[in-house]
Amino acid sequence: MPRSALDRARSVDRTTVSFAVLTLAAFGLAATARAAVAWATAGLGAPARYAATAPGDADVFETANAIAVFGACSAGVGVILFGVTLVLAVRRHAARRLPSVLGLCTLAMVVGAVVAGFAAGSETDYDAAAGLVILRTALVGLAAASLPALGLAVLRARARRA
Repeated sequence: MPRSALDRARSVDRTTVSFAVLTLAAFGLAATARAAVAWATAGLGAPARYAATAPGDADVFETANAIAVFGACSAGVGVILFGVTLVLAVRRHAARRLPSVLGLCTLAMVVGAVVAGFAAGSETDYDAAAGLVILRTALVGLAAASLPALGLAVLRARARRA
């Protein structure tokens, strides 16, 4: 019996899309938290590490630290969800070039992390160095999170060849 256009197989299933949306939401929360910390500490005139106020008077710093912790947790959840999304995509879709694409993307993230690390080491501006360190950490986390999906894609490709 012929299949209608509505019944044809979806290129991406709902579970993978749901995890991708959750991943983007987690990274969006992390970026929003980063912007909120920058906004909260912008009028202070000095980076937070040079604060010379009494602990009771550091309400802005305590708030900024709480927001930064939330942002770091959101980024961590985003990295984990990124890895899960890639594994789901590899499990549910058999693309012949998927191991090569995942391998090249992972390699690009690792090279980007190394370049960001060297750039952060030679940076004299504290804010720029902090941004580069955050970029380096994010790229390393994403590269590490993509390794299970890369391994699964390689194993599936080898099984197809055998």
